[in-house]
Amino acid sequence: MDHTSIKKERIPYEILISKLNSWYTTIKKNMIEEAQKKKSEIESLLEEVEMKQDILLYYQLLDFRHELMLIYLRSKDVEEVRNTYEILKEKEGSLSKMLEYYFFFFMGMYEFRRKELVSAINAYSLAETKLSEIEDEIERGEFYFKVSEVYYYMKQTYFSLSYAKRAIKIYQKFDIHDERILHCRFIVAGNLIDTLNYNSAIKELKKGLQDAFKIGKKYLIATFHMNLGIVYRSVGQYDLSIQNLMKALQVFQEEKHIFMSKTLFNLSHVLAQKGEMSKALLYFEQGSAIAMRNNDYEYQAKFKLLKGLYFSDEDVSLINEALDYFQSKKLFADIEEYAHEVAEFYYEKGNSSLSNEYYRKVIAARNEIRKGEIIHEEKNDCLIDDDFSGDDNTGLIL
Repeated sequence: MDHTSIKKERIPYEILISKLNSWYTTIKKNMIEEAQKKKSEIESLLEEVEMKQDILLYYQLLDFRHELMLIYLRSKDVEEVRNTYEILKEKEGSLSKMLEYYFFFFMGMYEFRRKELVSAINAYSLAETKLSEIEDEIERGEFYFKVSEVYYYMKQTYFSLSYAKRAIKIYQKFDIHDERILHCRFIVAGNLIDTLNYNSAIKELKKGLQDAFKIGKKYLIATFHMNLGIVYRSVGQYDLSIQNLMKALQVFQEEKHIFMSKTLFNLSHVLAQKGEMSKALLYFEQGSAIAMRNNDYEYQAKFKLLKGLYFSDEDVSLINEALDYFQSKKLFADIEEYAHEVAEFYYEKGNSSLSNEYYRKVIAARNEIRKGEIIHEEKNDCLIDDDFSGDDNTGLIL
């Protein structure tokens, strides 16, 4: 029999779309095994059926989003999806309005994973102009959460909290989205830390940790421990910081989670600050190796800064290389934080010249953050709803 003469079957497009939507739902819930099963099922189906161009593009976009999930949960190298990104970029002008939303939304997520924060915000802003095409309220919550995440990294506290509150308001309507509410709690707590409201941040994280245990998601429990470790380091409670970071590290190592580098960095950092240099060096070496293996340039820079400050007889060139990387990515919040630590370090050493040099970098970073606030205020003035000025039942501690 001549198999080349067999025509592909036509099945109702509603069935295809339903299966694609179901796949997307598992991706958003970070259900790796279930998402892979649904992806395989759809791929088998694609070999047998004819598809409209829009449905094929929707599949390609979801496949891209699937890979972004693996970058987050399995430390997949973000550059491995570069080719997919370039292919999708070529189709930018041929998308329907709804697919344009997904295109810009997923592009924003991709840029965020690359720590190209300005590019991420630009993509999200374009997606927001298409948001009216999306009827699914949960998808709107997903969008608001992702935007709040980028603004948090840019230290744009007002906008980050505003979008996080929008997301929480939506998620609270749906009992099955408790996990996403916990993700929003990370953002809320981070913003509280940025405003030096440490007690409220600890309270928020402890409440989130209790809820994470109820849900039973290991990586969420570990992430709350990691963030508690970070905030305890910030207030000088080093033993509590180490305890929480060790609990987080155990889970992240088991699951090969992308937060391994971040946790090892913070463990090395707090141990160095505590003066336990041999232990600090052990975690430094582990973390540096993982960051190199995963092409994690952000944490390569952060480990380089630690090396310059604590493990190389104060090699200022390493510190400057790290700060230059942050500058190249416009990570002004990182410059502010770490340049301040370096300035304090040299102040205590009695080196006023170096101390003043890094204090000036802190001031310059703060000016850039403030400049960003003004730009985003002008850009988002018409997008922020009036009903966020009063109290609501989001559970935020402000």
